Amino acid sequence: MWLKLIGCVLIIAAGTGIGFAKAARYNERPRQIRQLIGCLTSLGSYINYISLPLPEALIRSTRGVVGAVPALFCRTAAILQRQGWLTPREAFSQAMKENASILALENPEIELLLALGANLGSLNREEQQKYLSMVQDELRKIELEAVKLREQNVKMYCYLGVCGSLALVILLV
Repeated sequence: MWLKLIGCVLIIAAGTGIGFAKAARYNERPRQIRQLIGCLTSLGSYINYISLPLPEALIRSTRGVVGAVPALFCRTAAILQRQGWLTPREAFSQAMKENASILALENPEIELLLALGANLGSLNREEQQKYLSMVQDELRKIELEAVKLREQNVKMYCYLGVCGSLALVILLV
């Protein structure tokens, strides 16, 4: 009797946890996209007006921001400093692979960051500023879509985790 009760509680807790974890990823994505936009704004200022080297500009652009995006930018800067022969695109790609578990970014944002990395340092300052502005505009559009997805899916995954685990418990009992 007690064993069944403990098993039921564990199943409900696990199902609920899985549902809430999936919902948390949908909650996190718009926040990380907003952080990306803010960091890219700072990055553009550090590159265009202060003329900092890219690794230092990446690190400084994340000041005051906490989370996965600053970790991505700082890791990219560390890779560029340690392995100077890599292009910014390769450094971004390697940093994204290393931080994949904490990033809630999906394919459109990743492709934009990789395209940005391919163009950083290969364009003049004015063109880099235009390109950064274009990337920020695209990220704002993606953020609006991510907010819509969040509104649709957060409650669904929370309810699905709870109700799915309850249904499994009913089937097992």
